Amino acid sequence: MNLSPTRRKTVLRTVRISKELDEILEKDAKVHRTSVNALISSIMAKYAEWDRYTEKFGHISVPMKLFRALLDLTDENALATLAERLGVELTNEITLFWFKKVDPETLRQFLTLACEYGKVGECEVKDEGRDHMFSIYHEYGKNWSMFFEHFLDKAIRTYLRAIPQFETTENSVTVRYQNFLSSF
Repeated sequence: MNLSPTRRKTVLRTVRISKELDEILEKDAKVHRTSVNALISSIMAKYAEWDRYTEKFGHISVPMKLFRALLDLTDENALATLAERLGVELTNEITLFWFKKVDPETLRQFLTLACEYGKVGECEVKDEGRDHMFSIYHEYGKNWSMFFEHFLDKAIRTYLRAIPQFETTENSVTVRYQNFLSSF
């Protein structure tokens, strides 16, 4: 679900906001070199594509420094076991709730939204027929890479019935696989 106004028909809507909120929006729009309208549209798209769903799943915001420290303190075997469990459970629960099915397209949409709004990393998706690649770059260290590798391995094997191939570094994970269920 991409709610970018450049790709959709738009509707004119008027809202009242406080002077203080208007000043914040003006300031932030200027910093981001965009219009207030575009800034508000991106805020609303984030709400529609991410916030309204994640609130129902108990997502929390955690400072990156704390998140990385917790990852660094976690036992690698315990983290791998957790990632494999969540690769099945979270993929199923969240993808079914948001998209009503688990398939290559909805898995890609979930991962893309998690990168864009959940800040799990910067992602790139490349699809060529049945050959698929998903790369994530992050700043959370080797344990996050290991978590993501185990998470994606279990999700792809379970829901797409494909055998993934991984290239993993301290700050990136790239997975390639062929999908025979349907194309992205």
